[in-house]
Formats: sequence, C-alpha cells, structure tokens
Amino acid sequence: MTTATAPDTTTTAPALSARDVTVTYPDGRHPNGSERLNTVLHQASLEVARGEFAVILGPSGSGKSTLLSVAAGLVVPSSGTVRIDGTELTGLDEARRTAMRRDRISVVFQQPNLLPALTVRDQLLVRGHLAGLRGRRLRAERRRAEELLERVGMAQYADRRPHELSGGQRQRVNIARALVTEPSVLLVDEPTSALDHERSREVVDLLSGITRELRVATVMVTHDREFAEDADRVISLRDGRVEPSAA
Repeated sequence: MTTATAPDTTTTAPALSARDVTVTYPDGRHPNGSERLNTVLHQASLEVARGEFAVILGPSGSGKSTLLSVAAGLVVPSSGTVRIDGTELTGLDEARRTAMRRDRISVVFQQPNLLPALTVRDQLLVRGHLAGLRGRRLRAERRRAEELLERVGMAQYADRRPHELSGGQRQRVNIARALVTEPSVLLVDEPTSALDHERSREVVDLLSGITRELRVATVMVTHDREFAEDADRVISLRDGRVEPSAA
C-alpha cells in the first residue's frame, strides 16, 4: 500500500459533497393507472476532501454507479444536492454541468475507450487540440502529459497505440488522460473489472498514490472489499442506501 501525505480535511468545503441524494426512475404503471417509481438511491450522502481516496462498496444493483453518475453531473437527482468545490452542480443547466465535467471533474470508466488511431501520448493531448490550444498553453499541456505518463509508468510506451498495450497498461493511460485537466474530483467506476488480481492491485495502488500526490479527491466504485484497505473513507451501499455502519 502507498504511504503518503494524509488527506486535507481541514478546508471549509470538501472537494465533493453529496447530501441526501435520491434518484427515482419511472417503472411502468400500477394497475390503477398511476405511475410506478423505482428508487435506486435513497438519501445517500458522502463527502470527499482533496487528497482523500474514498471507495464505494456494494453488490451489483446497490446504486454504486448511479451515485458516481450523480457526482459527475451525468444524472440529475430527484432530490438532494451535489457540490464541487462549493459550487452546487445540481442547480446548473446542462451546458454548465458539461463545463464542470470538462474543468473540475474527471471520470475513469470501466473500459478505457482509448482512440485506436492515436498513440499513448496523443490520447492525453487530443482534448487540447480539440479545444484549439496554441503556443504556451499547448506546450504546457504537452509537459503535463509527459509528466503524467511518467507518473503512471507509461512514458516508455508513449509512441505505442492501444492495440499494442495490455489491459492494465490501457487503464493506466486512461487514468493519466483523466488527470490532464487537473481536476478537483476524480471518479473511477470499477477500474479493475477486466483485470487479473495482480494488475488490479497495481491500478488501485496507482490511484491511491496519485490521489495524495496530486491532491485530487478520488472516489472509486468497486464490488471487491479487498480494496477497502486502501481507502481513507469507505461508503457501503445496499439497495440504494448507505449502510449506517459505514456512513
């Protein structure tokens, strides 16, 4: 396990704060014609500071990925609030939520979804090119990309393409790509689901170390309780509810 600086929990506002989040979806109709609702999250709450590594545990269908999607602004909760660096995400329109995801929140999905035609280096630079970065800003992004590839152990593979990498290597590139924008919050959804135990351990150790070194608030969803030992905070979900013993 990585040993590093303790998370900064002394600031007045956590990097991520979700309060009493409830998510309800339509689920057909009752025999009397009224709408049937399926509640997948019941007043779930969590707070994560910069430099803190939090793990959301729970079986399939417990609401883990839904809570992560709410934190990312991809799902608007039926009630409750989500704040990123003190800014309420749930009150923003879609354009401003998208801007928050671009500038303050990064998501690492189960599958790396790297662009097949691009080299490892260019996977990290494509956002800057699409944003039209030029001159000093583009050079700064190139330097950051090189630093991140070095940090995740992929600098020597910078000119390779995804098909030339192992699953664990692709996930390392995925993590580095998510960090290029220097996000406040890093949300990670089952990053080890397609990896063997050894590669899974390497990825979780990497996430734990990066969280502390880069002072990002990281939330990782997993069903594997082994990885709870790496966490500063554990949130256990069952049937859409935070279990009291882990709240």
